[in-house]
Amino acid sequence: MVYNKGMNIVKTAGGARPQEKQAFAFSEKTVQGAKVGKRGKDMYIESPRRFKLYTDAKERVEVLEGGGYIKWKRGEIPFSAGDAFDVDAPGEYELNGACAFAVLRGQKS
Repeated sequence: MVYNKGMNIVKTAGGARPQEKQAFAFSEKTVQGAKVGKRGKDMYIESPRRFKLYTDAKERVEVLEGGGYIKWKRGEIPFSAGDAFDVDAPGEYELNGACAFAVLRGQKS
């Protein structure tokens, strides 16, 4: 897609793949008001409003529930349940909206 050239966060075709919540280990403590589960480098996040992330690498964000928008220094893009995004070193970015999503680090789409 020519209009996405140079973008750090791009919506991918095919959408989110199912993620087994039970495969992630959750802490009783919240982070930024969200429940966070980990599986190796991957995370499963249930956020009530906004969750900030940072990466200088590639990762994949899969939205499992809810909706809102992803915001970063070069733009913003809406999302809803079932969407997936390839994230390529945007620095700081955030998902705004009540949602559950998985961050798959080092994964290829």
